[in-house]
Amino acid sequence: MPIFDQGYQHWNGTLSGHAWRWLAVTRHGVRIGFQGRFLKLFLLLGLLPAVGLVVAISVWGLIERNTSFVSPIVTLLVSMNLLSPQVAADPRHYRVEVWTMCYSFFHSMELTLSMVLVLLVGPELISQDLRFNALPLYLSRPLRRIDYLAGKLGVIATILGLVIIGPSLFAYALGMLFSLDLTIIRDTYRLLFASVAYGLVIILSSGMLILALSSLSRNSRYVALFWLAVWIISAVVGIILNVTDQNQRRQASYNRAMAAPAAPRAPDDPDSKNARKSRRMDSEQRRQARADFAKEEAEHSKTNWRPIVSYQANLSRIGGELLGTEAAWKTLSELPIARGRRINDPDPSYPWYWSGAVLAGLFVLSAGILSLSVRSLDRLR
Repeated sequence: MPIFDQGYQHWNGTLSGHAWRWLAVTRHGVRIGFQGRFLKLFLLLGLLPAVGLVVAISVWGLIERNTSFVSPIVTLLVSMNLLSPQVAADPRHYRVEVWTMCYSFFHSMELTLSMVLVLLVGPELISQDLRFNALPLYLSRPLRRIDYLAGKLGVIATILGLVIIGPSLFAYALGMLFSLDLTIIRDTYRLLFASVAYGLVIILSSGMLILALSSLSRNSRYVALFWLAVWIISAVVGIILNVTDQNQRRQASYNRAMAAPAAPRAPDDPDSKNARKSRRMDSEQRRQARADFAKEEAEHSKTNWRPIVSYQANLSRIGGELLGTEAAWKTLSELPIARGRRINDPDPSYPWYWSGAVLAGLFVLSAGILSLSVRSLDRLR
């Protein structure tokens, strides 16, 4: 019967630097996360907007080069009133605006998918460690609290980086290759940095928030419900507040229009000249009332605080400011498309720093919750 030495066994391996010890936690969390079937499914869904971005940027590069391959496509888009003739005639002049809108649509779709990915990955990151009392093992030397939290945040960063930052960089590289014009770097480098910065904002904000929620309960289902409340319920409340306020202002505008003196109407033959003139005047009054209400809406949106109730709307507002979406919409809205219809500005106009303040407050609150929750369990000093 063999007898094994139970004494000290010397280890001849190589110690890694302390700065990278959090990476072991990240690798473990990513490996466990990719075992989930739904995560893989939504990662594939998250790559669909990335494919659309890559195709749009690549095709636009071919349009700038005026290649014969895309000429029928451009002609078809112009005939269908989906592309302005001015843009088709001078695509390089509108390069920044088109790239900005492509990246803006991409990030708006990825933002919603990112919320779903966080829901699938985040709730179990800390709550499972609390449930099985694994946190004291993590926090034993040589792993510190900051290493543990950085490793858990790295899991969120890895998952979201695959669908936000990675496709942004890949699409930019392909856009340069298909365009074959070095001036594209000069024109669009800011858009590349803005896309990466926006991805980091989403990762840090949502990552810290879901980790804070995960540290509050040992049951990951409750954490998932908390996240749904932050994401969906806040959006619903914001929409209700906006719709209610808009209906009240529309009713007030209608009451003012009704209180205004009405134009004289012809009492006799409806086909007479005076009757037709009266109908034209009524139509002009209604058109003017709609124009006045639209102007009031534009002015009111600059001070409308209701969208900041929604967590996703705050992230979207920061993204619009970083990407310069509003300026691109204003430039493109000067081009008539679809038989004279104009492009409407889809983004709110309230100051971006309102949303920045809300997100910064949530970040500080999340950091405080994480610090207190993890510190209370670190008894191995």
